[in-house]
Parts: sequence; structure tokens; C-alpha cells
Amino acid sequence: MAAITPIRMPKWGLSMQEGTVVGWNKAEGAHVSEGDELVDIETAKITNVAESPGAGVLRRIVAREGETRPVGALLGIVADAETSDAELDAFAAAFAERFAAEAQAQVAEALALSTVDAAGRSIRVGRAGQAEGTPVVLVHGWSGDLNSWLFNIEALAVRLPVIALDLPGHGGSSKDVRDGSTETLAETVGAALDALGVGQAHLIGHSLGAAVLVRLAARRPDLARTLTLIAPAHVPGGVVSAAFLDGVIEQSRARALKPVLEQLVADPSAVTREMVEDMLKFKRLDGVEAALAATRDRLLSAEEAAAVQADMAKLTDVLVIASRDDRIVGAPDEGRLPPGWRVRWIENAGHLPHLERAGEVNSVLIERVCGTAPDQPGGTAPG
Repeated sequence: MAAITPIRMPKWGLSMQEGTVVGWNKAEGAHVSEGDELVDIETAKITNVAESPGAGVLRRIVAREGETRPVGALLGIVADAETSDAELDAFAAAFAERFAAEAQAQVAEALALSTVDAAGRSIRVGRAGQAEGTPVVLVHGWSGDLNSWLFNIEALAVRLPVIALDLPGHGGSSKDVRDGSTETLAETVGAALDALGVGQAHLIGHSLGAAVLVRLAARRPDLARTLTLIAPAHVPGGVVSAAFLDGVIEQSRARALKPVLEQLVADPSAVTREMVEDMLKFKRLDGVEAALAATRDRLLSAEEAAAVQADMAKLTDVLVIASRDDRIVGAPDEGRLPPGWRVRWIENAGHLPHLERAGEVNSVLIERVCGTAPDQPGGTAPG
């Protein structure tokens, strides 16, 4: 049989079970290259794009616009123009039989959730991945939670242990943020890792979480095997958007909140109704608005920015993953970064490059924590 490549429903995050085809970016009969953005998929969390895993001709579109398919299901077929229709029919039939067997045998992997006591507060923790190796610790941004990493956890978890934390005031953690400072939040994260028995980790933080990990790494340098900051708050050259922070806190209706959340991304269509509703539900929890307000006030404080940047100056070998179109914290000024810092720019993304360009960011993260690119020899070795 000639070379035939299936286009399958991707799995973005451990919790994803299905996706809906929003639209195809190529028509049947079009030539495609490996990595081409082929089909837009909407999940319960976000809209993203599935890339072509191979080169050839898009011979068949199996799942049409508006159709919902389970993870792994056949969406389309790429093959050479010379491949016969009979060969395509045989491939599709064999795929369907194999997929049914896989679905029946598959046991869904889950992010194991628990809580730990850290500095007198309950912190929600999600764990996944390998039992051996230096763990990867993920800390989300302001108003987010550990589900912010849904497109990244699985890619990392097949290589190393992964620990995702909810900051105080967020997700399933205690809503007591005390003074709301990054220093206080860093102390809590450190206490949570102590409670988990983590002596060293690959630290990865987003936005506020990145600033928190800077404070932690500056105080406990032996804890950070590597430090990676995604769209970090208070990086030199950046400016935190008061309009966004205020909008998240003040808007209580979906129609008004949606354009606020759309500032997070380069493509506004990526903000789904479910994302907006999830934020509204979160804000209704007791203590959430007060916690968000306290952390907002500190994020907008010049003193807080100065304290974070003073700790940044103490650190070397730091990787920043950033977008030039980030409307929430701005873009870092490479000329003002401390020695040993470097920036990996992600194009066509906003403040959430790890969601909008998950494949590219995951490759960077895997190379960072494993020491080699994922497709190179040794790329899956524990870090």
C-alpha cells in the first residue's frame, strides 16, 4: 500500500476527550506540507489548530465542519496523488477497526489531584508522569489555575514527573493570599514543594507565576535546576495591563467579560464560551474577588516590580518564552535582561503562547528540561 498519513483528532491535555471541527484550512485535493495548519478544532477549553503530520495531498476530509469526534478519531487522509481510491478505502476501514479496539482498551490517564498544607494554607496539586527524574513544576498566571497547562502536561509527563500547583487565591487552593505579594506567594509555593518532598525541580511559570518563581529561585537557588519563564510579569521592558486586570475583576456578565479575555490571545476566536463561563463561575466562589484584587494591587505596584527585577538580577541561565504581541505584560527588552538570560520568541501568539502555539512551546520546554530536542537522541532522557 502506498504511503498514507491519517489526520487524527489531537489530544491537547489530559482531560480532553473530544473536539469539534471548526473549519478546514485546506480543501480536498490541496497539496500540504508537514506542519501546515490544517484544521481548526474547538475543545471545551479553547480553540486550537491541528497541524499536518505529513506531506502530500489532502485526499479526503472525513470529519466535516461542525462534527464532533473523539480524541484519535480519523479527521482526514493525506496521501500521494497516485494512491488509488481503493487503497484509501482499505486504509479507512482498517483505521476504523483499529481505532475501535484502541478506544475499548485505552484507560484514560488522569491528573492525580490532592492538597498539601503549605504555610498554613491548603494548596491544590496535580501530579502526572514518570515516577523517576527531576520533576517539572508548573505555576500558572493571575486568574488561572493548573488547568492552564492542559496542552503542555502530557508532552512533559511522558518524560518526567510533572507537578502543577494552584497559587493561593486561585483554583482549588485556599483563597487567603495575605498581602498578595509575589514574595508571599513564593514562600507558599516553596512550602508546598517541601511538603511534597521536592528538593530540586525544573521550574516553569507563566505571567504572575513566572514572577513568583523568580522570587523563589532567588531565595532558594538550589531548588531550581532550570528556570523557564513564559510571558513573565515585571520583566524589563514589559508593562502590566491595569485595564485587563480591572476588567477581569469588574465584569460580571459573559458579554462584557469575553472581550476582556480576548486580550489574552492573538486570535480572539480561541476564547470559547466555556472559557468565559468558567471564569465567571470561579469569580463567584467565596474569597476569589478579594484575592484577585489583592494580587492585582501588588502586580500594579512599582515597588513590587522593582522587587521582582532585583531578584531577576540575581539569576543566570534563565529562558524567557515570549510574544511580541503580548497585550497583558508586554514584551521583554532583550537589551535590559540580566546576563545569561535569553528569549525564545513565539510568533502569532499573545499572552498564552503555551496554549496558542502549544506544539512549538512544548518542543522548547522539552529541550529545556531534557537537555536535547525531543526528536534528537536522548531527547526523552530524564532531566
